[in-house]
Amino acid sequence: MRPNISVTAVVTGQVEFATVHGSIVRAAARGLPVKSLIVIADRPAYYLVARASVNSVNALKGKSVGVTSLGGSVHLMTKEFFAQNRLDPDREVGITVTGDHNASIQALQAGRVDAIVVAIPWHTVAEKSGFRTLAYFGDIIRMPMAGLGTNDDNINRRPELIKRTLKATLKAIDFVKDPGHQREVVAIIGDWFKVGSDLAQAAYGQMVDIYPRSGMVADEFIEKDLEIAGQVGGIKDRVPVSRVVDFRFVKEARAELSSRRN
Repeated sequence: MRPNISVTAVVTGQVEFATVHGSIVRAAARGLPVKSLIVIADRPAYYLVARASVNSVNALKGKSVGVTSLGGSVHLMTKEFFAQNRLDPDREVGITVTGDHNASIQALQAGRVDAIVVAIPWHTVAEKSGFRTLAYFGDIIRMPMAGLGTNDDNINRRPELIKRTLKATLKAIDFVKDPGHQREVVAIIGDWFKVGSDLAQAAYGQMVDIYPRSGMVADEFIEKDLEIAGQVGGIKDRVPVSRVVDFRFVKEARAELSSRRN
């Protein structure tokens, strides 16, 4: 489900939750009655991959870069990445839509773009096809990329549903990060992404680092998300973090899970 459709479904109550953290935060900043409840990935697990002849980020000046869609978190973090590398993402780099990972890699192979932004583990697939990885966004940008969001009505009327859901999510994070479950998690990654065990193992080593055990991030990282949203979304006034996230429930859920272990 596309991010904008997910947000609409949450706002209208067609679904209880959506995993598109960034889109939920931006919708809340614009005044829609939604909030993010938990952060599942605290940084972007995305790579910038280019043709073999492109040997640096600056070499993409005047070139084209493919992303999954425009207006979503991947697009925004790509613009932020180029801005941090002193390239104007609106004037000096042509950001265009190439679709999902398969379509993006095919676009790169066909020469329709000079570089693409793809998630783990697809950068490794691209590398095996002869392309060059230029950067890992997670090393440069601290911007939450996945979580759970809901509407304000659920927050006010269905707190127990929220807490049960967040407990289950925290248990899943604990399971993935537990070294004792590594073999099982690697098998799940391979099955989910339809990749071999070598790619799944490589992806596991990178993915476990982006899942915060607390389910939360510091306000400064949410504020960075809002800053980027303001630059592209026409949000002029400062938006308080409390308008876009509500970590009360995940704090309670983590505390209850911890007390049971003790």
